[in-house]
Amino acid sequence: YLNRKPLRKKPTAHISYHEGLQLIRRFLLYASNHTVEEIQAFTSQWVPNSPWSRIERVSIPEKSLDDAADALVAQLGHKGVDRVGGVKWWQWRREGTSLEAEWIETKADHDEKARTKETCKRIMLYVHGGAYFFGSIDEHRYQVQRHARKLGAKVLAR
Repeated sequence: YLNRKPLRKKPTAHISYHEGLQLIRRFLLYASNHTVEEIQAFTSQWVPNSPWSRIERVSIPEKSLDDAADALVAQLGHKGVDRVGGVKWWQWRREGTSLEAEWIETKADHDEKARTKETCKRIMLYVHGGAYFFGSIDEHRYQVQRHARKLGAKVLAR
């Protein structure tokens, strides 16, 4: 990072330490005076698909979520489950609902696999931060598209 060439005519998002702290302070002040719904609306930004990416929206059924939860509980064991707060606190989804996700890959990679009849050799699971309280794939889509392109991978993003 220290030895890289100057950015000429390229947009930057460089801010000073002081500016960063001011942004955080202002957001915390805003957040302390608004409802959760208002804060979620404030942080919600939709990012369109890039022309070189392919998006396939999928629904993960409740049965698959239950199977994954059972596998996680089995892997953690009794002590591990107790350390994270119990079995059910993180399984909050309403009955009869599915988890929405997107498969993201480049169109070129998809077309090449279709032509050669090969399966994808690299798959990445992308789960954004925010604890499903802030943000979604809508805000992180471009970043995930870049991951898919640079890795030559298919990314399942939620």
